[in-house]
Amino acid sequence: MDDYFDLAGFAPAALREYPHCTVYGLADHGGMPGLHAQLSRSSIAWRSLFEGSREENALAVAPLLFSLTDAWHGRNRQLLDWIAAHGTYTSSLLMLASPLAIDDVAARLARRLDAALSEDMNVMLRFFDPRVFEALTDVLEPAQREAFLGVADHWWYFDRRGALVAQPARCDARDGYAAPLRLTAAQEFALLAASEPDQVAEQLQSMVPEPWRDVPLPRRIGFLQRHIGAANALGLRSTRDLALYCAAALLEGEEFAGTPKWRPLLAQVQRGELDFGAALAQ
Repeated sequence: MDDYFDLAGFAPAALREYPHCTVYGLADHGGMPGLHAQLSRSSIAWRSLFEGSREENALAVAPLLFSLTDAWHGRNRQLLDWIAAHGTYTSSLLMLASPLAIDDVAARLARRLDAALSEDMNVMLRFFDPRVFEALTDVLEPAQREAFLGVADHWWYFDRRGALVAQPARCDARDGYAAPLRLTAAQEFALLAASEPDQVAEQLQSMVPEPWRDVPLPRRIGFLQRHIGAANALGLRSTRDLALYCAAALLEGEEFAGTPKWRPLLAQVQRGELDFGAALAQ
């Protein structure tokens, strides 16, 4: 697939709209392996958000902050193309426009890695994963969201279809954000629910890797949403059952539920007389 986002072409609009800002990339290194090597060979400024923490040595899964403005001004097309190719469809890349220097941005972002769940359990918040970032901006209260995003004047992220989504913000010169981010039980549940397609996709990768790879990357989320919805209508709720239903759609065809072979079996599943695993075995 070669229809990656044109990161080099995005430069004029971003730099024109935010002339007093630096545009940074924030990448999940776990989803873009090789990025550290690419950045190390370049002359652009970059930082690991794990630097100075007990996770400092976990560079392979670290969130990496780097200056896209440096890459644009240095006409580093090879690096920009590599980042676009590995970041458009991997749910691994955020961008932000901030008037702050890179060390200030890195320090503020590092503070936002800490979250506390409703039962006072401390966790690392993977907001540098665009899927988490998207869900987080939906579930936070307005004041929480404004404070959390206050590192920058604007954010962008690539959604599951590889489309660039804009998230306006306003940089807080003093950074009134208080760590850790405290999430309510309702917010935790909403974040967990938002991750369901990704959990199903992970199981499909193990169950039926070749048919799953054949689904074009931009179409995968639509496929998952359609068939998870159909499975829910039958009363299926567990991630395992949802993955099995999606696997059946991959192996039997997207219209399998309406075929003579499957209609009576799915009617039994819906009535609770047969579990879906048994139906699939038949």
